Amino acid sequence: MKVLVLGMPRTGTQSLADALAELDITPTYHMREVAKNKQQVAWIKAIEAKYEGKGTPSGREQFDELFAGYEAVADYPAAIFPTELLTAYPEAAVILTTRGEDAWYASMMSTLVHAHLHAPRKNPSLAAKYHTHCWKDDFPTYGREAYRRQNEVVREAAKGRRFLEYKTGSGWGPLCEFLGVDVPEVPYPRSDDWVAYKQEVKEKEKLARLAVEEKEKEMGQGKQTEEA
Repeated sequence: MKVLVLGMPRTGTQSLADALAELDITPTYHMREVAKNKQQVAWIKAIEAKYEGKGTPSGREQFDELFAGYEAVADYPAAIFPTELLTAYPEAAVILTTRGEDAWYASMMSTLVHAHLHAPRKNPSLAAKYHTHCWKDDFPTYGREAYRRQNEVVREAAKGRRFLEYKTGSGWGPLCEFLGVDVPEVPYPRSDDWVAYKQEVKEKEKLARLAVEEKEKEMGQGKQTEEA
């Protein structure tokens, strides 16, 4: 394990993962890898062990199995375990991705939180677990607190380590200096796995507004007919 990216989701973790790939640190275990590797159940068990006292807490052995073949980790679910990962991989460099709190909150509300609130509730899911334990399944009330807590936990636990606090939008400079590599001759990545989802939500909201407007128009025409 070369790099632990332990910032919260929606802090540029996907862009940073793609940046690491450009710097030949690849692959990175990001949220999108969970479904690809069918590891949702393993992560649910890991969260239950940490927060509910069920089973064996995750350590180097469990993480090595989950991250086999990966050179870095970023985003949830890995970032739910910052102190555990720091203990398991003392040789890894540590990056805490951050962004302005208000921008982060708005981004979370329009992506992860929106998707969670509109997801079917029939079966247990990894998302349901981390929404429950990370901000008590009430992001508007506890989300900001969770963000601050994550950042402070990582800063404190990473003392004495190779550590970079990377603010979204900082470009190649700080990252390349931290890793001791040359700046690539390509723009810093701007990646967002949620683009399609956000566009879909916009389309649905537009259709819903049009349906309401059409209904109101029909009701108005009906009222005019009655008065006539």
